[in-house]
Amino acid sequence: MSSAVVVFTRDLRLHDHPALRAATAATAAVPLFVFDDAILSGRFNRPNRTQYLLQSLTDLDGSLRARGGRLVVRRGGWVAEVLGAAREAGAATVHVSDDVTPFARRRLAALEAAGAGVGVGVVRHP
Repeated sequence: MSSAVVVFTRDLRLHDHPALRAATAATAAVPLFVFDDAILSGRFNRPNRTQYLLQSLTDLDGSLRARGGRLVVRRGGWVAEVLGAAREAGAATVHVSDDVTPFARRRLAALEAAGAGVGVGVVRHP
């Protein structure tokens, strides 16, 4: 059976998650969150924000476990970690929510370019 990777970014929910719904419509999905070193080492890393994120990820993992899954969590370069998870899962597709910030746009474009180089398609969802 083929699989897909669903990358959680800002939208840490299961209900009405377009990327998750699309990925699981036709295949098994690997839910993934990557602690991006570029964010953790930058100005966006604040103790309260990080604590809230950890609590949200724990809640998301609990919801996935209640449904028979689990959240895969990694840390490192975002593009490399996403593509590494796709390779390990044998996934030909990565589903991710689109974003409008300049940082996120660059990161998504880098994922698309790197994915194309290794045969992994990236599907952006609203």
